[in-house]
Amino acid sequence: MYTKFLSIFSRRNSRVLGLGTACVLSSFFIGIQSVGEVQPVTLIEAGNIELTGDVDGDGNVDIQDALRILEIAQGYRDATPQELRADPNGNGMLTIDDAVRILSELPNL
Repeated sequence: MYTKFLSIFSRRNSRVLGLGTACVLSSFFIGIQSVGEVQPVTLIEAGNIELTGDVDGDGNVDIQDALRILEIAQGYRDATPQELRADPNGNGMLTIDDAVRILSELPNL
């Protein structure tokens, strides 16, 4: 009985191991072929903008833009493609560093 169990167990393991290996290898090769075709969504949708840092689109870079960036960076809401176009450092993401950059460039009040 024990040897029968071992033979069934080893057959199942070899099948699972073979299928798992085939899945991993096929995923690897498919990924290698398509990786050159993939572009970040932010770059495809966002495009270009004239005034970097003007996240709210009012034509001025001010404290409201910094606050909007902080809301996005903290996850309170998602960035729109228009907001991503105004990324101050141009890396395609709105982060706390972008808000600090805007605040440091504002004139002293």
